Amino acid sequence: MKQLSKYAFCIALIALVWIPVRASAQTLTLDDYTSGAYVKRIVNPHVHDLHYAALPPNSPLGAARQTFFEAGSNPDGQWSTLDVDKGHLVVDAGFACASYISTGYGFTLAGAEAPLGLNLDGYSGFQLNFQGLATSEELIVVITVWPQSGGYYNFEVVLPSPNPNAFSLPFPFSGFVKAGGGGGLTQADVSNINFIVVQAEGPSASFGITSFQAVN
Repeated sequence: MKQLSKYAFCIALIALVWIPVRASAQTLTLDDYTSGAYVKRIVNPHVHDLHYAALPPNSPLGAARQTFFEAGSNPDGQWSTLDVDKGHLVVDAGFACASYISTGYGFTLAGAEAPLGLNLDGYSGFQLNFQGLATSEELIVVITVWPQSGGYYNFEVVLPSPNPNAFSLPFPFSGFVKAGGGGGLTQADVSNINFIVVQAEGPSASFGITSFQAVN
């Protein structure tokens, strides 16, 4: 799996999971954050934490969820917190902190790559369901997909303002862009997905995600 480079962001920029999989005619819940409980506090500057949490047996998103959590410098040396459990993934960036979270799928619990072979043919895209968003500037959210067909594809969304209400953020497969140029993901591409990574970063951006889904 090719490693993505991170943008500097004030610095930094521009990093999912199964639970008893629930499917309907419209959605397939890939991760509802009820497994692999993990809480981590990090203090700036430039501290990062890499962790692998076990997913349920036979999860379509592999044996483990990878989280990479990082905080940039801030004038007050505040804490940033990651909390995954009880149906949510919450990031509390802390006052004047810039935080970065990457959530990856296609790994063993020991951290080795293990291609998923995930078949999402018949679905039209991904969706992240948020509890809400608090940010002083913006939150950048990126989903990256590595299909068996080759290369990797990115979809970036910038959320520019706070939103105290629950909302859904769609990522249609047709909107993904292949690294180096090219069109969106095709149904053939998404019929065999090796790896998925969800990344989010922003200055003083705190947020909660309740589920990651494939949608029609």
